[in-house]
Amino acid sequence: MAAVAASAAFIFALGGSAHAEDHHGEVDAVAGEACCHLQIMAAAPTTAAWAASAVPGNSAPAETASASRASRWHVASMNAPQVLISDIAPEHGLQVKTILAARTISAVFPEIRNMGGVRPDALRWHPEGLAIDVMIPNPSSAAGIALGNQIVSFALKNAAKFSLQDCIWRGTYYTPSGPSGSGYGHYDHVHITTRGGGYPRGGEVYLR
Repeated sequence: MAAVAASAAFIFALGGSAHAEDHHGEVDAVAGEACCHLQIMAAAPTTAAWAASAVPGNSAPAETASASRASRWHVASMNAPQVLISDIAPEHGLQVKTILAARTISAVFPEIRNMGGVRPDALRWHPEGLAIDVMIPNPSSAAGIALGNQIVSFALKNAAKFSLQDCIWRGTYYTPSGPSGSGYGHYDHVHITTRGGGYPRGGEVYLR
């Protein structure tokens, strides 16, 4: 407990700005916020609802990569229990809550082998480091759809921790209050948007 408390003392978690995204170009007004505060991110126990589902048809190299990532997570946990390490998401330009969401999803769902982060876009969410795209293996298969559903459910259950604004998956726009629209595309990846929390200043520790 002393080790967790020591790590938690360095947690950097910032409040951010809210938004909503749609494909008709309508977005809510955003209020930027620069102040920061310390927050202890308690370790959340892994439950059956959070467990990653098996996706059939994965190749041997993909399984090897997942095993390697699992090994890295085990070593990191031994050295600093519940500390999340940088993994598959390109984190350059991401804000702290987005990084936390990306690292947590990587740790909980080892089937995920690709994520998108900052990229040019007409809307501000990806360019400003507020959003990630969680690419789903075999997204049109029953296993792929189930995996995407699990990730959306997991993100919504952890909405407060991630400062979650929305998820988009298979034509449905989700908020922590529930589904709120359709016709949004995103059939090969789960789009996850956070309120950001500000850009890293260096030395942040992310806890699961």
